[in-house]
Amino acid sequence: MTQPIRKWRVLYVRPRYEKKVEQQLLDAAIEVFLPLHETIRQWSDRKKKVVLPLFPGYLFVHVDEKERNTTFEVAGVLKYVHFNGKVAEVRPGLIDSLRILVHGAPEIETTSDRLPLGSEIRIRYGPLAGMKGHLVEYRGNRKVAVVIEAIGQTVMVEVPVAELG
Repeated sequence: MTQPIRKWRVLYVRPRYEKKVEQQLLDAAIEVFLPLHETIRQWSDRKKKVVLPLFPGYLFVHVDEKERNTTFEVAGVLKYVHFNGKVAEVRPGLIDSLRILVHGAPEIETTSDRLPLGSEIRIRYGPLAGMKGHLVEYRGNRKVAVVIEAIGQTVMVEVPVAELG
C-alpha cells in the first residue's frame, strides 16, 4: 500500500486566529508551519515585544487529500488559497527557506551595485537560494523586497546584490 502524497498548501484563516488554528492543527496531528517574527509594539503607556505572524491570515499545512478536507473542521479556517483555479501548492524548498528566515539567518555583507527597481530576481546563494520575485524597493544598501509568489506577500530580507540574478 502506497503512502498518501502530502503537499504544502496555504490556508487562509480568520484574522488573529493564526496561533489558535496552528495549535488545533497540531492537536489533530497535521503538520503545520506558522512563520512568526518578533516586533516591538508601542502603546500609550509602554512598549512591548510581541510575536506576530509573518503573513497575517495565512498558515502553511503539509497535507494529503484526506487531511486537506479535515482542516475545515478546525475553528477559524476559512479556505485554501487558490492559484489558476486550483488549490495552490508551495514548494518544500520555499518552506525550508522561510524556516531559515524566521529563525534568523546570519547577516550578510552587500555590494553597492544596484539593479533597477522592477527587475525580476532570483536568489542564487545562501539560505533563501531559489526564491524568485521582483525587486520592489531598496532600503539602504542592504535590504531588498522579495515577493513570495505562492501567496503574494512581500518579505523584506537582507541579501547581497551579488547573490541576485
